Amino acid sequence: MEQDKTADIERFMRGQVQCWNAHDKAGLLALYREVAPQRLDIEYVGRDDQADGWLVIEEMYDKHNTQFRLEVVTTVINGHEAAVHHRNCIVGTDLVIESIETYRFTPGCLHVRYFLEPPEASAMNLAQFRGFAAPTKASP
Repeated sequence: MEQDKTADIERFMRGQVQCWNAHDKAGLLALYREVAPQRLDIEYVGRDDQADGWLVIEEMYDKHNTQFRLEVVTTVINGHEAAVHHRNCIVGTDLVIESIETYRFTPGCLHVRYFLEPPEASAMNLAQFRGFAAPTKASP
């Protein structure tokens, strides 16, 4: 059973990148619905303004799919969890948003956490990206 779960996670992780880069929204959403029919949580670590996971994934695709090409640096799968380092390559530039992402798969649910690093010396307006739009409040 554990080996089957690992294969399912590998298929999801590979498939989401393939669908993103092929501009296949229906395929991408189908992958997410398959692993998270009950609940999808997507968290931008360090941000106060979290939103419903389905809203986040659809908004991310609609706003940014044509702007980014994903490159996988590495993927590590342990048990029911995966960690990945993606390079979000901004089309037409040499700019990259580095992301470390964790995925926890439980029956019917998926919890994703994004750790984003903005491009160095970027003149780009990062506020257009949900992950950079609302920093957390400073601690006292």
